[in-house]
Parts: sequence; C-alpha cells; structure tokens
Amino acid sequence: MAKQKSLKGLGARYGIKIRKQYAKIHYQLKEKRTCPECGSQQFTRDAVGIWSCKKCEYKVAGTAYDVKL
Repeated sequence: MAKQKSLKGLGARYGIKIRKQYAKIHYQLKEKRTCPECGSQQFTRDAVGIWSCKKCEYKVAGTAYDVKL
C-alpha cells in the first residue's frame, strides 16, 4: 500500500479534491529552500509573494507559494 501524507484538522470535510489541492500547496510551501544569495537554508516566505533570507536579509518577489528564480 502506498504511504499517504495526511493533514490534521481537515477531517472528512470539504471533499477529496480540495483536500488534495490543499495538501499539495501546504507541502510545497513548507519545503526547505536555499537562499540564492548566500546559500543558507533559512530562505522563507514573509508574505504572499515576498521571500527573504533570515541570514543575509536578501529579499525577492516570487509567486504566492513558490519562488521561481
């Protein structure tokens, strides 16, 4: 059987399609990213479309859930 990632808090609500879309975006948002400037793993999202590095304070505008450089 395939191992399935689960998200707590949604339960059986909202339908399977919405839960799968939410899970995909959630895991994409939480994955580790490297800073393009200094190479550290502290590159996170500050707000929708704003990504910054906590180490070197480098900021870049990207897409809402992922940064495309």
